[in-house]
Amino acid sequence: MNSSSPRTGRARALALCLAACLPAQALASAAPARKTPARKTPNRKAPAPQEDFQSVFSAAVSLYENFEYEKSLEQLSRAKALAHGVEQEVPVALYQGIVQAELGQHDESLASFRTGLYLQPDARLPVKVSPKVERDFEDVRQSVRRDLGVQEPASGATAQAPADRPVQTPGLTPRVEPRPQTPAYVPSVNEQKASGRSVLPAVLLGTTAVAGGAAAFFGLQSATQVSHAREAGFYDERVAYLNRAESNALVANILFGTASAAALGALATFLIPGSSTASASTGGGSP
Repeated sequence: MNSSSPRTGRARALALCLAACLPAQALASAAPARKTPARKTPNRKAPAPQEDFQSVFSAAVSLYENFEYEKSLEQLSRAKALAHGVEQEVPVALYQGIVQAELGQHDESLASFRTGLYLQPDARLPVKVSPKVERDFEDVRQSVRRDLGVQEPASGATAQAPADRPVQTPGLTPRVEPRPQTPAYVPSVNEQKASGRSVLPAVLLGTTAVAGGAAAFFGLQSATQVSHAREAGFYDERVAYLNRAESNALVANILFGTASAAALGALATFLIPGSSTASASTGGGSP
């Protein structure tokens, strides 16, 4: 037997094993690769644009100026949530108090005023309001000042030393010259009575002028409120304007009556002179 036969047998066996492996390898390479399923990400809504305090507050002020008080109050609530710092919180609170007063929400208006004044006791109303709202605001300010222990600002000027006060030098006693005494002038009884008679007409005329001016002011306020009521688009606003107009008209009528009574009193003092006036005009009594 040839010695190369065992080697040839082993070579054939190796060739058969390779031939058996090649089809499986070809099938594996021909099979399509599995794709890993992609993860589905949840649909997220785009974030809403953040509101700016200044734009919301400006919109609230514009609505107030157009007499849309309820919408203005809604915008002010949104502006209050966006406000940061006293510079933004105080005007929002004051406008809320003004709008609530226009809507007849008296207690809510006072509460809003109190909130703003606690943050800034010397704050002023941003717009011109009715005298009643102004009085309510000042009453709340006084209450807040008492709660906080804040004193009222001094209205008078600082007292200055008299100009004729001598300048003192340390270690020396100033010499004060005696002033000549002037005898005090004592008016006579007739002069005192005549002076009293002349002061009364002036007081009555002053009362007439003040009451007449105040009556004219409230009369104009009443006419303005009636005009606003005619232009109002909502029934509640129209009723509120008419109620304020009626109140202003009542005050104007009372003041007109006061002015008329004071004018008649001044006229009576001129037309009915007394004996003291007659004696004063003739030079008084005998020397």
